[in-house]
Amino acid sequence: MSPYSAITKDHPLNIRSKWLLCALFIPVFLFVFSLLRVGRVEAEVKNVEFDIHHYHQDDGATYTSLNTSAPVIPAFSLTGILPVTQDSLSGLEEALKSLLGPSQLREIILLCPQAHAITFQVRSVVREVVSSYPDIPDIRLQTIQTDIDARVFGILAAAQLSGWVLIMDQDGLSRENNHSRGILLQPPALSFPYGPKGICFSWFSTLEPCLRSSVAGFPQEAHHLLPPFVMPAALAMENGVISTMVDPWSGLGEYIATTRTDGIGGVVFGTGVDMLSQAIELEQAIHGHSGETSGPRNNGSIQGAQFDDTLPTTAGYSAPGVFVVILPTSEDFLHLSPLLCMLKNTGGHLINIWIYGTTEAPLDMPDPQDGQFVVSEHCSLSYAMLTLSDATTQAQRLSAWFKFLATPADIILSLQGDNRFTNLAMDSTTNFREGSVSVRLPRIDLPHTEWMGSLSLSEWKNWNQPRIDISIITNNRPLSFTRLFKSLNETHFYGDTVDLRINVEQSADDETLKIVKNVHWPHGTVFLHHRIVQGGLMQAVVESWYPGSNDTYGLLLEDDVELSPLFYAWAKMSLLRYRYGNPRNRSPLMFGISLYQQKNVELPPEGRHLFNARALFNNHGISDPTTPYLSPIPCSWGAIYFPEHWREFHAYLPLRLSGSPFKLDKTIVPNVRSNKWTKSWKKYFIELVYLRGYVMLYPNYADFVSLSTNHLEVGSHVKVRTLEKQKQFLVPLMETTNCGTVALLDLPGRTLPQWNALPVLNLTGAMATLESLVEVGHIRREELTGCTDDPALFDIHQLLCTAPKL
Repeated sequence: MSPYSAITKDHPLNIRSKWLLCALFIPVFLFVFSLLRVGRVEAEVKNVEFDIHHYHQDDGATYTSLNTSAPVIPAFSLTGILPVTQDSLSGLEEALKSLLGPSQLREIILLCPQAHAITFQVRSVVREVVSSYPDIPDIRLQTIQTDIDARVFGILAAAQLSGWVLIMDQDGLSRENNHSRGILLQPPALSFPYGPKGICFSWFSTLEPCLRSSVAGFPQEAHHLLPPFVMPAALAMENGVISTMVDPWSGLGEYIATTRTDGIGGVVFGTGVDMLSQAIELEQAIHGHSGETSGPRNNGSIQGAQFDDTLPTTAGYSAPGVFVVILPTSEDFLHLSPLLCMLKNTGGHLINIWIYGTTEAPLDMPDPQDGQFVVSEHCSLSYAMLTLSDATTQAQRLSAWFKFLATPADIILSLQGDNRFTNLAMDSTTNFREGSVSVRLPRIDLPHTEWMGSLSLSEWKNWNQPRIDISIITNNRPLSFTRLFKSLNETHFYGDTVDLRINVEQSADDETLKIVKNVHWPHGTVFLHHRIVQGGLMQAVVESWYPGSNDTYGLLLEDDVELSPLFYAWAKMSLLRYRYGNPRNRSPLMFGISLYQQKNVELPPEGRHLFNARALFNNHGISDPTTPYLSPIPCSWGAIYFPEHWREFHAYLPLRLSGSPFKLDKTIVPNVRSNKWTKSWKKYFIELVYLRGYVMLYPNYADFVSLSTNHLEVGSHVKVRTLEKQKQFLVPLMETTNCGTVALLDLPGRTLPQWNALPVLNLTGAMATLESLVEVGHIRREELTGCTDDPALFDIHQLLCTAPKL
C-alpha cells in the first residue's frame, strides 16, 4: 500500500464517546478486560524461559540479569507512535529517518494537533521523506484535539492496535545510540514495557529522573518508563482512565504493575554492552531472588513475623505523590528548594508551590521568570506568588488556586506558626483527599531538610505518627548535664512535639538540682523526677522511661553523652523507613536505633578490641561498605528503644533478678564479657536480645562520624578516665553545614537501604545473618527451658516457659 493513501485527515477515534463508554462500563468489565489482556499477552509471548540474578552496584541501584530464550517479535508486528508538535516540526525529518534500517515496523502513526497549518507541513515533510527513502514503513497521520495530551492519546491509540507498539517522544529515536535503536526496532517478544529510560525503583539519584542502566549494561526494574519504549499493545487496553492523571507515563506504569505479580511497570535495559544479545536477557524482572539475602525466613523463633526472601530490590519505594507547599517568603522557598528538587527529581513527585506575604519575585534566584525558579541545570521549580495584603482576598485567591490544582494533595508542607492558609488548605474538600498529611516546619529547620527527600510517599504519610520521648539520667555532674542539654537545644526537631523527662539520682548535688529545676524546653513538656532512695544506674536507666503506646519511642541519655544537631533527623528517618514504610522493611527483630557508631567491640571473652565496620564490610565483599548495619549489642551512649521490646525487657528483668526461672548466677549468653556486668542493665538486655535474635540499627558514616558521642566521665562504670581511654570512645559529631543535611545522606543511593540489604553482625562483631541469630537463640532457649514451641512476640512468659501469676 502506498504511504500516501494511508494518510488521513480525520481522527478515527471519537475521544469523548470513548471516554463516556469507559466511565460507564469499566466498573462492570474491568475484571473481564483484565482476563482478556492477560490472555492476549500470554498468547503473543510464548516459550519464554528465564533465570534471575541480582547485582548491587555502587550507585545504590539493584540490577537484574535475566537469561531468556525470548525470540524477536514477528516481522511487521511493531507499530511506531510518534507525536508531532509545532515546535518539533523542524526535527520531524530526522525523527523519521531514525526509524530507517532493519526493523519489525509495520507502520508509523504520526499524532498531530488538529490544526490545518501543522497538518499541511507534516504532509509535506512525509512526502519528502518517502520520496527520498522509499523503504521507510507506511506512515499514517492521526489528528488529535488540541486540548488532549498527546501522551494520553498515544496510549489510547496503542489500545486499538495488536502486536507490539513502539511509543516515542517527538524526537523519535534520533537521540538513541545504535544499541538502543537495534533493540527498539527489532525487539524481543517480552510481556512488559522495556526501553533505555525510566523512573527506576532505586530512585535516589540526584541528577534527573530519566535514568539509564549502568555502563555494565544490567537491566533495571522500573516504576515506569519514559519514551522511547516497546510494549505489547494489549497492555494499553484499559488505560483510557489515565487521562485524569498528571503524568500518563507514571499512570501507565502503575496500571501495568497492578496486573503483574512482581509489581514492576517496566524494565530499563543497559546501554553500554552488546544490547542485541542483552535484550534477549530481559524476560520477567522479579519472581524471586536467586542471590543470597541476609534476612531471615519465616521460622519458629518469632511467631507471626512475616519474613520473605522474595523482597523487592528497593527500600521504601512507593508511587509518586502530590505535594502542596505553602510558604510566606521567597527566602523560605530558597531554603526549602534542595528538598523540593529531590522530591521532584528523584521521587518523581508533583510539586505545587504557593508563596504569599511577599511583594517581590524571589530574591537571588537564577532566572526567576514566569513563575519558574531555576535551582540548577537539573532542577527548576514552578511557583505561584500572591502579593495582596488583604488576608480575606488572599484566602479567596488561595481557595481558587486549590481548585485549579489538577490532583488532590497527599502532603502539605508549610511554615510552623503561620497556620492561616494551611488550615484553609486542610479544610478544603475539593483538592485535599482524605488522609492528606500536614507537615509544618519551623523556619530555622528549613535549610536542613534535604534528608526528607529520601522518604517514600508512604513514609511521608506517616510523618506525624512516631513520637520520641527523651529521658536523661543524671546525678552529680552539673557540667556534663549542661553540655548535654546545650546539644539538645541545638537540635533540629522539625516541628515535632518532644517531651523531656529528667531523672535525678538521690545523691545529686545542689548545683545539679538547681540547673535541672530551671531548664527551659520549648519542644514539649518537662517532667522532673528526683529519687528519694539511692537506686543505682541499673534502676535509674530501666525506670527512666516506659512507652505510652506502640508509636512512642524512648531516647535514653546518660549525662556524659553529647548529641549532634542532626540526631533527630537520623532517628526519624530510620523510624519512618523501618517502622512505618514499606511493610517488607519492617521486622519485629529490630529493637532500636543507635546514634553512636562503634569504635570498639566490648563483648569478646578475650577482651575489648578495635572495630571498624567499613573495613569489615570491605573484607567481606559487601558491595557498599558505607551501609548502616544491624547488631545485637544495645547501645547505652545515645539510642532510641522501641516500645514493644522495652516493655518485654521490663517484664524480663524482675523475673531474672528474682531467680526465676533461672538462678541469678546462671549464664544465659555463653562466652561474652557482659556476664560479669552484674550491676549493668545491659547484661540482662543482652540476654533477652540473645534469646530472641533481636538487633539494633547502627550508623556507619566515614571517620566514625556519629549522631552522639560519649565523654567517658568518671561514674558508676568508669573509675579512672585517661586521655588514651577517652580517645577509644570519643567520636566526631555530625554537624550541620552550609550544605544543610547532605552528610546525613552519605548512604548507599542516598537513602537508607532496604531491610534485607542491611549487613548483620553478632555480639562479638563478626558477620552473621538474622537467621543465624534467631536460630542460636532458639537453641539456647531449648537448652535452658526444655521448651521447643514457638513463643509469641514480646510475651516473656512464653519465651521463658513460665506461667504468669494470676
